[in-house]
Amino acid sequence: MLTKYLYIAGCIPFLALGILHTVYTIADKYNPKKLVPYKSGVIELMKESTLAITKETNMWRAWVGFNISHGIGMLFFSVSYLYLSIFQHYFLENSLYFICAAPIISFTYLVLSKKYWFSIPAIGSAIGLLCFIAGMLVQLYA
Repeated sequence: MLTKYLYIAGCIPFLALGILHTVYTIADKYNPKKLVPYKSGVIELMKESTLAITKETNMWRAWVGFNISHGIGMLFFSVSYLYLSIFQHYFLENSLYFICAAPIISFTYLVLSKKYWFSIPAIGSAIGLLCFIAGMLVQLYA
């Protein structure tokens, strides 16, 4: 039963980060302020430049799409585990795959945060990772 609560706690940072990331990105589409280049003029350059792989989109549209899909992916991860933790905790606790996947995904987000992003997602990922590891260890060694 402790695993259930540790997994719920592990979902919270990813849920918050996923919501913020998605909302900020959608808001930036209309009024760029958050997940945009700080240097003025870069957004215009992004809008003028296509991707090497295709001329069907530009860097700005790709940037917005990548960020929205990233936020949705984080939301899917957190909401799925939140659902398993709250409503299907017996299934979660008896599935080695699902018990181990959450720490692995969290660790991946932590590595990406440290290498490519900034401290807030790294802190959130670390908190989630620690909760998932604790829940996994409680379940595996209980």
